[in-house]
Amino acid sequence: RMHKGKALMSIVKNDDSVTAVRFGKYAREDSALLSTFKQGGLAIKLLSRNSNLTKSSVSAGPPPEQDMPLNVPKKTKLYVEQTQRERDHAVDMHRIFQRDLCKLRLNTARAYVRMLTDGQGQVSFTSTATLRINAEVRGLGPAYTIVITLSNSGSKQISGCPLLVKYNPNIYAVDRPLIDLPAIVPGPQYRFDIAITCVDRAGGCDAVQVCVCNPQSAIPVLSALINMPVCDPLEE
Repeated sequence: RMHKGKALMSIVKNDDSVTAVRFGKYAREDSALLSTFKQGGLAIKLLSRNSNLTKSSVSAGPPPEQDMPLNVPKKTKLYVEQTQRERDHAVDMHRIFQRDLCKLRLNTARAYVRMLTDGQGQVSFTSTATLRINAEVRGLGPAYTIVITLSNSGSKQISGCPLLVKYNPNIYAVDRPLIDLPAIVPGPQYRFDIAITCVDRAGGCDAVQVCVCNPQSAIPVLSALINMPVCDPLEE
């Protein structure tokens, strides 16, 4: 679309997505419009020297599509009866809808809390956990570094909780899948670097889960699910 101020002057239709447009001199012509397309094509449109740029080639006003009638289906007897039923029982239907919506929200919230407390979520933790975790993946592959940052938001120190890395051994190799954490006191942040290497020849990727384990329970104190980036296929 070519505009002059707010007025639409002309429309140029193309068969492909335009990636770049340049207007200027081309060969002997002073006014040429060059367009390059996504598939690699090139289009050159020359502006006639006798063109009148004061008038628009597009008719002003609303588009012609608004005068085309819509194909609206006829009202059937079932439609009329359904409409009348909704009018007569609008209050009851709205009340039932609100009740079912509240039940759906309650069940969703319960399932989300259950997923977090069972250690199956993206970032899961128990109800009494005061640890906070942040995971960051660095590297372009096949060698990556997962930077884990732990912080204690409680008032007591936490000790005796190892850090476990759960991964697919067919895709990744980890030098230290188990790290003994020191006593984590409230306030400072603790950083741990985990070296992980993609060993899949096809360059596959999978999620890696980092868990802060509780020696007295099978449910981790804190866990985070990390989506690893895709790696380029390994050369033979």
